Amino acid sequence: MDSKKIIIIVVFLLAFLTGVNFVIFPALGNAFMDSSLFALSISQFGNLFVPQVICIIISCLSAPFLVNKWGPKVILAVGILLMLASTGTLWFLHYFMSGKSLLFPILLILVACMGMGFGFSITTLNPLAASLFEKGNSSAILILQFLVGLGTSTSPLMMNLIGDVKNWMYVPGVIFIVVSLVFILFLLLKIDKGTFFELPDHFKIPKKLWIFFAAIILYGCVEGTFGSFGGIILKNKGLDNSNASFGLSLFWGGIALNRLLFGMLSKKLELSLFFITSPLWVGILLLLLLIYPNIQILLMMMFLIGFFMGSIFPGSIGWGTVEFPTYSVLVSGFLMAANQIGTGIVTNVLGHFSNYISTIIGLLIILMLLICVLFFYLKKGSKIKEAF
Repeated sequence: MDSKKIIIIVVFLLAFLTGVNFVIFPALGNAFMDSSLFALSISQFGNLFVPQVICIIISCLSAPFLVNKWGPKVILAVGILLMLASTGTLWFLHYFMSGKSLLFPILLILVACMGMGFGFSITTLNPLAASLFEKGNSSAILILQFLVGLGTSTSPLMMNLIGDVKNWMYVPGVIFIVVSLVFILFLLLKIDKGTFFELPDHFKIPKKLWIFFAAIILYGCVEGTFGSFGGIILKNKGLDNSNASFGLSLFWGGIALNRLLFGMLSKKLELSLFFITSPLWVGILLLLLLIYPNIQILLMMMFLIGFFMGSIFPGSIGWGTVEFPTYSVLVSGFLMAANQIGTGIVTNVLGHFSNYISTIIGLLIILMLLICVLFFYLKKGSKIKEAF
């Protein structure tokens, strides 16, 4: 097996493990709120993730300039090390559980460290995956994002595998060991900086990239709404708790399936029209959810909403990478930060409006239509057919 194939395997494996590592704190929510363990209150657990969002945004915006100076291998290594430091420290905390008053501030630092590492890692992994393929840059990013999403979807499985919540320490322990082994393999690889990761000495962010930025902030608002309040929306429309949870699983499953299929088929089929009209189809499905919330088809609608949303975010990174090849790392960091900004806005604002479900859905429809309009504007004179 040649060295390039090994690099491809390791990079995509790191993408999956980055997703697994990233969700370790929400996965351990029950342990954090258990009175015999970390004893966090509900509000403390919610506030735990505020520094994470801030640190992801900061690291995503700074990573392109750091990669430009030090190269992708160094910055990716720093990102993985920060995540490993967070996971490893969390693992060793089970030896120091007596001082409960100190646990919350320690967890805040660890979550911030995880967010910083995640931002550096993902911002670097996107263009690194694209650079490994002479053609099909967008496909590489879509498949990489599918693997990251697959990793994050392991969150519900983690605690189920260990059984008793008091065995929580095995989750960070196993993840720390597995990621460390792959990280050592990564360090042995030779990854050149290359011109793909260099920024011009003097540059101005293109106008179209700002429009991509705006579109992904709007997308982040929609995805964040389903991530934080999807269960509430479905229960408001008549589903019980178990079916609402199943509906959310179908939503995330639809996103994952779309990214996988889109990444595999975009080399063979012309998918540019499907991509730019995806927000429109999401808007239509949300309108049906608003005016005709038939319990019999709600679950299918959730799957389809997720499916049509699946390619919007990673596809925008791929399209932007093709559109602005000299700004590939900046595109990745810029749009990763935009997604986190949108998600952060929704997470911190919507809690005050949980009784206005119909209004929220109406706003989501408007946001998706705005994204569609922005995509059609970006399509003029673009290289979208090279991307998809």
